[in-house]
Amino acid sequence: MTDVQTPYPRLVSKRLMLISPADPEFDANAAFLNPGAARFIDAAEDPDSLWWSIATIIGHWHLHGYGLFAVVERSTGQTVGLVGPWFPKGWPEPELSWHLMETGRGKGYASEAAQCVLDWLFTEVGWDCIVSYVPEENGASIALAQRVGARPEKPVSFRLQPAPNIRVWRHVPPARLSGAQAERGLLH
Repeated sequence: MTDVQTPYPRLVSKRLMLISPADPEFDANAAFLNPGAARFIDAAEDPDSLWWSIATIIGHWHLHGYGLFAVVERSTGQTVGLVGPWFPKGWPEPELSWHLMETGRGKGYASEAAQCVLDWLFTEVGWDCIVSYVPEENGASIALAQRVGARPEKPVSFRLQPAPNIRVWRHVPPARLSGAQAERGLLH
């Protein structure tokens, strides 16, 4: 469900609200940058790098009109991560990306938020697919990709992700997937 009252979409699921960090009503400083804010980005130990990471996430919204959503628990108002479409310069195709803070892990929030974003992208925005780039050794992210219906494809390497062990996981709308499965005789 989308809130059309703001210039940025707000997605709502059973337990979560997904808000653009670029939304003026969202306090990105309090959520990500203030002392004591939960950390989840690799550069979290370096306040300058963390600032640049958050600025890039907000800028992505301004450049593309979409991006990572701040994932907020509806019951507490606590920000627990970022989930959403991500397509920086140099990426081969748009990615559904997820990053949860320690406080948001193990509760099913990642799959709930990812499914909410996929529903929005496929039904309201009109996308016909999106991928996730997942390292082969990241069992938790592979399990999440499978939970939300992604299918594995070939390993990929590109300039900004040069590791040879990154696999493409493709997300497609359920109707399109069902049609493709039916064409291949996979549905009974």
